[in-house]
Amino acid sequence: MICSTCGSRIPDGSHVCPMCHAPQDTTQSLSLDGATWCPGCGALVGPGVEVCPKCGTTVAPSGPGRPVRDLDLPEIGNTDALDLTAVPQIESAIPSADDAATPGALRDRIPRPRAFAFAALLALVVVGGVALYITHPWDPSATRISAEVPADTSMQGFPGFVESLRGQDVSKADPSSAQTAEEVIAEKFEALSELSARADACEKDLSSTGVSGTAEERAAGLDAARGVAIDVSNLITKIDALGTSDSDHAEDVEHLKTLSSWLRNRCDALSAAWELSSASDDPEADSERILARAEAGADYARLFEENFEAWS
Repeated sequence: MICSTCGSRIPDGSHVCPMCHAPQDTTQSLSLDGATWCPGCGALVGPGVEVCPKCGTTVAPSGPGRPVRDLDLPEIGNTDALDLTAVPQIESAIPSADDAATPGALRDRIPRPRAFAFAALLALVVVGGVALYITHPWDPSATRISAEVPADTSMQGFPGFVESLRGQDVSKADPSSAQTAEEVIAEKFEALSELSARADACEKDLSSTGVSGTAEERAAGLDAARGVAIDVSNLITKIDALGTSDSDHAEDVEHLKTLSSWLRNRCDALSAAWELSSASDDPEADSERILARAEAGADYARLFEENFEAWS
């Protein structure tokens, strides 16, 4: 042989050139005459072997040859020059596909209607459960975000409680919505009158209990004065919510705001006087200072009394 790459002479049948190590792409023909294949593992079994040396399966003996009919065929000429190669039939050693009755074939089939019904029921349960969890039909207030619990605003510089925010959408009906403007304004004037009377009582108690009472009595007087101040602040908030858009009652609303401001200033002076009384170890000795602190609200009390009857 001559190497196709370097042209060196190499031994016949060489797969690689010993000079340049180039592959020679030579092939070897194997004769399959008389060979059989094992029906169990597909291994090539030599002629005359009855048991497969690989898996031990019995190799079926060759059947009788096919009958040959004696036909008078014309000669086709010299066949010596033809390259006639017998190609043996090679059967696959891969096992055949599962039969339709095997478990594997049953799994490969289209799902039965029962499987479709079960999947649809499961999807309905999951989707329905999620919808119920989101909507809460048994508790309509679960997703409500508006404030419904009065908030303590005493630590934010505003004494008392705020029951609802101004401008907030409230589902509950406003009790004053069915009242006329005159009724609402009259109601606020009456509330101011009651708070003024409570302030008068606190001032009267200050001149007696505030300068001579026990520590418990003076502490109770301080709580009462602070309660009046808180109620006045809450009333001012409600009066501010009335607004002045109604021109027929704008003046009345302004009078309410003025009266409530005077009353709150008076209550602040009373609360300060009661704080001195409650903190004093000898209120009788500090009586002048205590009463002087309350006297700071006298002008506001006078203005309130002079104008309340006319404005109301």
